[in-house]
Amino acid sequence: MLKNFARSQILYTFALITASILCVVLAVGGIASFFEAIAGEETNFNSESFNGVSFIRILSTISYISLCSCYLIWLFRSQPISNKLKFKQIIKPAIPFLLLALIAYPLSNDIYLYLQYGLMQLRGVNPFVIPASHVSSVLMPLLYWLQTSTYGPVSQLFFISSAVFIRVNPILGVYVFKLFCLLVYILNAHLIWRLLKDSPSRSKLTIAYLLNPFLLIAHVADAHVDVFLCCSVIILIGCLYHRRYVAAILAIAVGFLTKTLPIIWLPLVVGFLISRRLWKTLAIALASLAVIVLILSQTIFPTLVAWKSLLNPGVSGLTARSIHHLINLGLSFFTGATFLENQPIIQQLSRITVLGFAIFYSWKLLQPYLKRNYLEVNLVTDLGWVTMALLLGATPWLMSWYPSVLLPFAVLIRNAPIFSLASLTFCLTTGALIGAGSGDTVLSLVGCLLTLVPVSTVLIWRRQILQKLPVLFPDKDFIALESVASVEVARSPQSQQI
Repeated sequence: MLKNFARSQILYTFALITASILCVVLAVGGIASFFEAIAGEETNFNSESFNGVSFIRILSTISYISLCSCYLIWLFRSQPISNKLKFKQIIKPAIPFLLLALIAYPLSNDIYLYLQYGLMQLRGVNPFVIPASHVSSVLMPLLYWLQTSTYGPVSQLFFISSAVFIRVNPILGVYVFKLFCLLVYILNAHLIWRLLKDSPSRSKLTIAYLLNPFLLIAHVADAHVDVFLCCSVIILIGCLYHRRYVAAILAIAVGFLTKTLPIIWLPLVVGFLISRRLWKTLAIALASLAVIVLILSQTIFPTLVAWKSLLNPGVSGLTARSIHHLINLGLSFFTGATFLENQPIIQQLSRITVLGFAIFYSWKLLQPYLKRNYLEVNLVTDLGWVTMALLLGATPWLMSWYPSVLLPFAVLIRNAPIFSLASLTFCLTTGALIGAGSGDTVLSLVGCLLTLVPVSTVLIWRRQILQKLPVLFPDKDFIALESVASVEVARSPQSQQI
């Protein structure tokens, strides 16, 4: 990783070796599983290796933890990196890791669902109206979810472009989609680099994002659409910092049309504009949204049911890696009840956690009116906090890659060290147990604890951690530095810029 990482050849080499091991395991296992599923085998390599305790799972977990250890040693112990470096100089030492992530075959079956939705669109079938199970294709033996699409038309564009290559070979379609993910991942890092133009830690923060092991696996190796979502997050933050408010709301719209989550950011941004009395800006933004909704309603979302497809109704009542799943496991372990029998209790719990989130969210909505000097940087910070609160407290079905949306906030938010540290902890520990986390075994319990306990510890003991930060992390700029650009925005007169 540039001069400091390059000097530590042992650390760099060790990280590259462990990344290569993980890449080989995922590539060989994934391709083998693909052919076994196509051949109609009852089990495949991945299902046998990543359900329960196995040598492959232990090896993968050790490789991931080793990668994270190398990353953290570099992140918190290396010296500052020159900000005179160009982006091509920053990305150069990351190229081997990016290529390994590209070569690795996705462990998640979501990739086949993406391609199925793209294939449906190519055949003239609306995936937001017709379930995936209603269209026969070579991918059918590989599909786990058989519902209508939960991903918006922005994601659908990438699905369609990749599905074209299924006619040659489905595996080729997988790697074309992964290539899109890699290119957008690099674009995200470049956008961060540009937004941090005036930050003393510009180079290091960009590398921290680019070489994060969790992101490399979730966004490139496993090829989840969250990489596109993160792109909209970065653009949103940049627009808010530069007071391009209409563009910011359009970035939220694009994010929502990628994956549903950004819908929670819209009221906060609209409330901020109302508090500033930017009526003209708000009118233009809302009119733009109305036009988008009208066009989509006349095309791919002709009914209310089609719009509801984006809310992922298929996971209703299901739990994984969340506080809901932890309680579900506790009830099963101590009472012997099944998950199905526990469902009424879990549904009641979900209502309580949603209510708690709503109260927290309402408090954040009031901040522009309660704080005299509530600025764009404060709004971005609150967007990050409500996202973390939703994932930690009110999301029963929490997949390991969901927290990746927090890392753009963590890198670009200023003067919020606990948020940045909690986000980093949340992501790295959530990915430690490779494989699904929705079962009813002891390993599922371990997955829940790894997901919830470390980040909760950071949040609960935040004051003590803040006191220890200068000692624990000498290069504290990573999580506590205020951007010069943000300060300039804060000092400038209120802008009416659209």
